[in-house]
Amino acid sequence: MEKQTNTIAKNGNESNQYFRFQVFQGTKDPSGGVKKTKSVGMAYLKEGQSILSLRLWTFSWERYFILPHKTEPSKYLVMTREPNRSSHAKTKYFWNIVGNGTVDSVHGFIELDFDLLNKPIYVSIHPEPSAYTSDLPEPESIEQAA
Repeated sequence: MEKQTNTIAKNGNESNQYFRFQVFQGTKDPSGGVKKTKSVGMAYLKEGQSILSLRLWTFSWERYFILPHKTEPSKYLVMTREPNRSSHAKTKYFWNIVGNGTVDSVHGFIELDFDLLNKPIYVSIHPEPSAYTSDLPEPESIEQAA
């Protein structure tokens, strides 16, 4: 995923292109790879951004964000956000950490552990081949995540 975003950043073109990533449950094999057993959502990445927007089918009313850890490039935070209702606030949102993730670039996924779920969820780090076009539906206000 980092490779795709770095390639995009070099082009320097501002666009509304989105990349879509599979989100699934699966079972790990002895080599560390994961065999997909069930699709549980989709993740979206806007070209040039580093924050993924995550939708889970079970919690369709909620949006999660997958942010890279500031100091450890192989780690991620899973977060939600709430609008700050104070009109005098310096920050627009309150961010809440609801889980974490670790990338396995050899096998091509991020393993997410949510605080309240006892099963890991996997996000492919390779965009779907059909998701390289700008005709994907725009995820709701992903550009406000940054």
